[in-house]
Amino acid sequence: IIDFLPDPTFVLDRSGTVTIWNQAMEEMTGIRKNQVIGQGASAISGEMPDDYPPLLAEKVLSSGGESLAREIRIPSPGGGEEEICLWAKASALYDSGGRLSGAIESLRDVTEQKRMEAEIRHRIGLEQMVSSISARFVALGSDGLDDALNETMRVLGVYLGVDRSYIFRFSGDHTSAYNTYEWCAEGIEPQIELLRGIQIGSFPRGMDQIMAGRAVCIPSVAGLPPEAAAERAFLEEQGVLSLLLVPVATAGEILGVMGFDTRIQERAWSGDDVTLLTVTGNLIGDLLARIRAYRRLRESEERFRTLIEQAHDCYIRRDAASSVIEYISPSWGRLTGYTVDECLEDPGLIERSIHPDDREVFLAMMQEPNSDRLYAFRMLRKDQRYAWVEVCTIPVYGDDGDLAAVEYAIHDIDASKQAEAALIEANRKLSLMNSIVRHDILNQVTVALAHTTLLQERPLDPIVAASLEKQRIAAEIIQSQIEFTRDYQDLGARTPQWFLIEPLVISAAQTLRPAGIRIVTDLNGVSIYADPLLSSAFYNLLENAMRHGKTVNEIRVTAVPADGGVRIIWEDNGVGVPDEHKDRIFERGFGSHTGFGLFLVREILSITGIAIRETGVPGEGARFEILAPESGVRFER
Repeated sequence: IIDFLPDPTFVLDRSGTVTIWNQAMEEMTGIRKNQVIGQGASAISGEMPDDYPPLLAEKVLSSGGESLAREIRIPSPGGGEEEICLWAKASALYDSGGRLSGAIESLRDVTEQKRMEAEIRHRIGLEQMVSSISARFVALGSDGLDDALNETMRVLGVYLGVDRSYIFRFSGDHTSAYNTYEWCAEGIEPQIELLRGIQIGSFPRGMDQIMAGRAVCIPSVAGLPPEAAAERAFLEEQGVLSLLLVPVATAGEILGVMGFDTRIQERAWSGDDVTLLTVTGNLIGDLLARIRAYRRLRESEERFRTLIEQAHDCYIRRDAASSVIEYISPSWGRLTGYTVDECLEDPGLIERSIHPDDREVFLAMMQEPNSDRLYAFRMLRKDQRYAWVEVCTIPVYGDDGDLAAVEYAIHDIDASKQAEAALIEANRKLSLMNSIVRHDILNQVTVALAHTTLLQERPLDPIVAASLEKQRIAAEIIQSQIEFTRDYQDLGARTPQWFLIEPLVISAAQTLRPAGIRIVTDLNGVSIYADPLLSSAFYNLLENAMRHGKTVNEIRVTAVPADGGVRIIWEDNGVGVPDEHKDRIFERGFGSHTGFGLFLVREILSITGIAIRETGVPGEGARFEILAPESGVRFER
C-alpha cells in the first residue's frame, strides 16, 4: 500500500534502518530503493544534498515517538535553479505490544501551493499599492505632481523587482515621446536625459498596441519576432532584457506610456501584474489630465484677471444672497476718482452717487440681473462732476443652478455723451438755420409763382406763354425739392418708435384724398419699429400710385408673417412698373417727377433695418413688399 501512495514516503525501523522506500520517493529524489533498503538513515543523508536537513523520522525515534512536521526545500531532480518545496510529517510506529517499532515519514510536494500563495501575496500587495497610489492622487495638486510620480515609479519598481521604471509623455500630435519620470535600481544608469523626443513612428508594432489601449509585454527581448526588429534593436542598445509597457490613458485619450524593464535577468509578467499596472496607468492618466485641466484653468484665470485689471472698463462682482460687493477692478479709480478700498468700506457709496434723475434706471438694473439690456446713467465722481456710464449685467450661477453672484461691466460713455450733446446742439443750430433759409427761399418761390400766374392770366404771345409755363413748372419743382430737404433733414434725428400701420395708411388717404381710388386694408393689428417719419413713407407710396399708376382705382394694404418678421404688401391695379425700372425706382432723382418720393421711402425704412422691393407684374399693377425683421414687429390684436 505504501509503495503506491502518491506522496513520497519511507519507513525506518527501531534501529534506524530503511525498510520501505516507495516509488514516489524514487521519482522525487532520484534515489532507487535498492540503494537505501536495509541501510541506515545515514545512507539517505549520504545520497541527499549537503544542505538537506536531518530526517524527521530519525528525530521521532530519538525523541521516543513524538510526531513532528516541517517545511523543507530541496533542489529539483531535473537540475536548474528551481527548488521543490515539501511539507514533511513523521510519526511513530508501534508493535502489538505498544512498543516503539519504527517511524514513518511522508513528504508532500507543496511547490505549486507555495507559488500560488506567493502570487496571491504579490497581487494583494500590488492591489494595496495601487489603492494607496489612487488615494494619494485624489488630493494631489499640481505643485506636488513631479514628486508624487517619481515616488510612484520608485515604489512600483522596488516592489516589482525591476531595474528601471519610468513614464513617457506623448506630444500633442502623438509623433514624439519624452521620458519625464524615472526610477533606477542601484547600479543602473539613468536614461531620462537621453530619451527625449523619441519618434513614435520608429516603433510601429509596439506603439500601435499602446495607441489601441493595450499593454506590451515582452518577457524576452531576444525572443522578439523579425517584424519587431526596430523595437529589438532599440531595446538591446539600451541593454533591456525584459519589458512591460502599459498605456497612460484617460477617457480614451492616450497621454503616454508607463514602462518597467529588467537589465540583469529576464522576467515574466503575470496577467494580474499587467491588469493592475494598466489600472495604475489609467490613474496616472486621470491625474495628468486633471492637472492639465487645472493648469489651463489657472492660466485662463490669470489671463482673465490680467485682462480685467488692465481693461479700460470697470468690473464689479456682487454676491447675490448678501448683496455684498466682492470685487472691484482697479479701473474704478480712473472712472470715479474713488479708490477701491473707499468703495468696499462704504457699501452705500455707489447708490448715493447715482444722479437723482437716473435712480429709476439704476434700481431696474439691480432688480434685473438676467436682463440683456444696457443701462445708462450718471454717477457723481469724487470731484463732484457727474459722468455717464453704461452697464451690462452678467449673472453667475452656482453648481445648484441658483444665482450665486452678479457681475457688472461698466463702460465709460461720458465722452461719447458729451460728443452726442454737442452734435445735437450743432444739429439744432443747423436745423434752425436750414429752416430759416428754407422758409425764405419758399417765400421767394411763392412770390415767383404768384407773379407767373398773374402774367399767365393776361393775353400773351404763344412763345412767351410757353416760356412762362416752363418757368412755373421749374418753380414748382424747386418748391417740392425744398420741401423734400425738410423731410430728409429730420430723417434719423429722433428715436425710433412703435407704430400701428393701419392708422398711418388712413392718415395718408385723408391727407391726399385720392379721388376714385378705393383703399382696402387687412393688417391684423401689426406694428413696426421705425423712424417717426414712417407716416411720410406711406404718404409717398400713395402719392406715387396717384401720380404714376394712371388707371389705379383700388389699393390693397395687407400684412402676412414672414421669416419670423412680417411682410407688408402695398399693391394697386394700375399700369405697374416696367421690369427695367424695378431696380432703379428707389434711386435718388429717378422718375418723371422729382425722383425723391420712393428714395425717401427706402431711406426712412432702412433706419431700423426694414427693406422694400417692387415685385409687381407690369401692366397689372405695382406691388411693394415691405420686409420688417422679427425684432421690429408686434401684433397687437
